[in-house]
Amino acid sequence: MRKIAILQSSNTPNIATEALDVALALASFDIPVQLILIDDAVNVLLSSPSKRYAMLELLDAEPIALCSSLAIKTNTLPTNIEAITISKENLKQHLKQFDEVLQFS
Repeated sequence: MRKIAILQSSNTPNIATEALDVALALASFDIPVQLILIDDAVNVLLSSPSKRYAMLELLDAEPIALCSSLAIKTNTLPTNIEAITISKENLKQHLKQFDEVLQFS
């Protein structure tokens, strides 16, 4: 089965909602998916984490990946949202494991 990355770089609420909706839809069909938030998009999750992000873990999606040039404090996230951090330098290598990358910017 194809493994899909959803790359979100915009902090616009509509874009964030669309990216999350696609990730949830794919995960609900048991398609391997990971939501990757880059730079400004990281702030959407850190500033006001929606309960909908926690649904990704319930659907066995990969942990949300956070990638930013600034320091990221994942300990400020609710405990029901699983997240990992990826450095900017390692992002390209991380994306190689996916068969398809969908970009929301």
